[in-house]
Amino acid sequence: MVLISSKSDSKEVKKTEYDKYTKDTIRAIASNIRAIREKKGLTQEDVEKFDFNSKWYQEIERGVKTPTLPTLCKLAKAFRVDLRDFFKGI
Repeated sequence: MVLISSKSDSKEVKKTEYDKYTKDTIRAIASNIRAIREKKGLTQEDVEKFDFNSKWYQEIERGVKTPTLPTLCKLAKAFRVDLRDFFKGI
C-alpha cells in the first residue's frame, strides 16, 4: 500500500491519473476516427486526397499523434460527419 505523505507526492499521483485519462481519451478518439474512415470505405492512403499525409494520419489513428481541433474539424469535413462523432463514447 502506498501512502501519500507530502504535497509533491499528491501532485504526482494526480498528474499520473491525468496522463492516463488523457492517453485513454486520445486512444478513444483515434479509434472513432478509424471506425468512421472504415465505415466510409476509405483506406489510410485515401486520406491523402483530403490533403493529409498518410504516414502522419496513420499516427493519429494509432494514438501516437494527438490531433488538434482544426485537424479534427478538417477530418470531420472530409469524412462528412459531425465533429462530435469523434467523441462518441468518451
